[in-house]
Amino acid sequence: MMKPRTRTFILSNFTRENGTVDTLKAAEFFCVTTRTINNWWSTGCPDWVNRYVELYQRSIPDTKEWKGFSFSHDGKLLTPYKDHSFTGGQLLMVFFDKQFNRFDRVEKQKLSEQVDSLRNDEEAAAIREELDVIISTLSKLKQSPIVAPKKQFATSAKRTLKRSK
Repeated sequence: MMKPRTRTFILSNFTRENGTVDTLKAAEFFCVTTRTINNWWSTGCPDWVNRYVELYQRSIPDTKEWKGFSFSHDGKLLTPYKDHSFTGGQLLMVFFDKQFNRFDRVEKQKLSEQVDSLRNDEEAAAIREELDVIISTLSKLKQSPIVAPKKQFATSAKRTLKRSK
């Protein structure tokens, strides 16, 4: 029986421009005849074909970027660099680190913008309040009978206090 994964693999890799299966290319890939490919397509393929497709899809691509990479017998990804290999768990941790770092970076940027806007508004409001208090205090001090235009006391502080009571 041909699994859906195998059928999809054949359709995505061995089709002609008109949408039909290119049995010649498929036969060359699986090292069988075109008649065998036609037979598989109509009646189903052996289990080894399904397994081969599954392994092929999980294999390292034969491209320049992946040159020198391979898997060891214990499942580690071997790199072209000496003493540099990864287990599945280590690769997963690298993936999670990259994901979480990206999320952290985005979240940090958003929080930073929010804090900056809050800080700016709150600080500006607090500074305005302090300036209003200072201006009010200076205005009251300027109108006070204690301070004379010549920077001398116009009246004694004791008399001013007695009057205000």
